Amino acid sequence: MGIEIAGYQDNREGYFLIDREFELSEIRLLCDAVAASDMIKESSSKIIIKKLLESQSIFQSRMLQKTVFVKSEKKILSKQLFYNIDALNVAINQGCKVSAKLLKYGVNQELEEVIDSNIIISPYVTIWAEGNYYILGKREYSEELEHFRIDHLKDITILERGIDMIFGGLNPGQYAEKKIFQKGESKASYEIECAFGLWQEIAETFGKNATVLKKDKENITVKINTIPSVIHSWVMTHINQCEIIGPKSFRDKIQNEIMDAYRKYCM
Repeated sequence: MGIEIAGYQDNREGYFLIDREFELSEIRLLCDAVAASDMIKESSSKIIIKKLLESQSIFQSRMLQKTVFVKSEKKILSKQLFYNIDALNVAINQGCKVSAKLLKYGVNQELEEVIDSNIIISPYVTIWAEGNYYILGKREYSEELEHFRIDHLKDITILERGIDMIFGGLNPGQYAEKKIFQKGESKASYEIECAFGLWQEIAETFGKNATVLKKDKENITVKINTIPSVIHSWVMTHINQCEIIGPKSFRDKIQNEIMDAYRKYCM
C-alpha cells in the first residue's frame, strides 16, 4: 500500500506511521503560532492545538505536549473573532457589502461599542499583520481604502448589495506594508552614534535596515532606515546610550522633548 511503518525497534515504544501529511516540526510550528497569537483565546488555543496534535501519532503527540505552552495573559476577550472572519469571508466570496459596528477598549479593558459607529463597507480581503486580523475595504460612498481590526467589529451582517468596484487593482501586501506596518508613515534615514553594546539589539530590531558606518571598541555609528515613530521610540528608550547625528530636524525634535521633560521633572 506504500505506507511505511516504524516498529518497536525504532523508538522502543510501539508502531507508528513514518510519513504523514504534516511533519512533526511543521505541527510544532503551527502549535507555537496558535499559542503565541493574541488573537485567539486560551480555550480556543487549546482546542486548535489538540486537533493539530491529533494529526500525529500518540508518541509524536506526547513529544509535543511536553513542549507546547499556551500563554494566556494577553489573550483577547472577544468571542466573535472566528464568527467575524467566517462572515467576512462569505461576504467577500459572494461579492456583498456588510454592515458592522466598531468596538474600542473602555477603561475597564473590555471592548465596548463606539457610539454611532455603524458602518457599511465593501470587504475585499482579510489581512493577517503584526499579530492581528484586518479586513481591507471601503466605506460606502467613500473612495478611500481602510482597514479595520476584525476583533474590533460586532454585529456583522451580510447585505444584499454588491460591493463597490476597485479600479486600478488592489495589492494587499503593499497596502499592509504602508498602512499597517509603517502606520502610514514614510521611511527615512537616521544616523546614530551609540555604545557598541547596543549593536545586537539594533540588529534584532531593524535587521537589514541598519548599516554600520564606523565602529571602535566602545562606540558604533549606524545608519537606520525606518519610520519616524519607531526610531523615536527606540532613541528615547536608549537616550543615555546614544546620540543622534542626523538629520538635524530629528535631533532638534528629541532635544526639545528632553528639555520639556527636564522642565517638568527637574525645575
